[in-house]
Amino acid sequence: MDSLMTKDAARALGVSQRQVTDLLRAGKLSGEQLSDGTWLVTPRSISERRSLNAGAGRTWSAASSWALLGELSGQSSTGLSQSTSARIRRRIRMSTAEEIARKVASRTVGHRYTADSIAKTASELVLTGRSAADAIDTELTSQTQVVEGYLRDETLESFARRHLLSSDNNGAVTIYERHDSLNFEGLYAPDAVIAADLVRSTSTRERSAGLAALEEMRQRWLAKHTR
Repeated sequence: MDSLMTKDAARALGVSQRQVTDLLRAGKLSGEQLSDGTWLVTPRSISERRSLNAGAGRTWSAASSWALLGELSGQSSTGLSQSTSARIRRRIRMSTAEEIARKVASRTVGHRYTADSIAKTASELVLTGRSAADAIDTELTSQTQVVEGYLRDETLESFARRHLLSSDNNGAVTIYERHDSLNFEGLYAPDAVIAADLVRSTSTRERSAGLAALEEMRQRWLAKHTR
């Protein structure tokens, strides 16, 4: 399907054209700007944003979102004030998995590429979302034709140059910006991060699995922290 004009994207998302342009500039929608200044939006990024219902209500800050996902994954975020920690725990108690997925949606920006070797590119990323689906749901098979992941200890520019990645809004490789407060040393991202990224999928089955995993983690957390 061809890219959409901002007015059509705005209608699909239920927001203004200016909001669509702001989302494009912030990297929260994928698209390209033509030489005359006109923006075109990829249908895939619209579908992903609609699946998260990210246009509804205020999202949480990136720091709070990462800290909450770390808490659900059993990792303690560093440098948080007592009031921030209390607010994060209150959000876990009061929010559904759907609300959590929606509120943390803007914590990271995905950059899409095409790669000469998907397997080699994947081997040097911390996998998440569709590339790590079987880590949180044994009934799902992790996708091998697409790659979703976070960088380890390298800049995006350096990684893209070393792997001969070409920027492509419809590419099979998605690299998300990460946050240094969480441990990303293993093969996979923390479980709650994988689940939240899986909810971005336009596949109903994958999105449902991500939500189910988030809710299971929330229930485990509640059982541990509720007296």
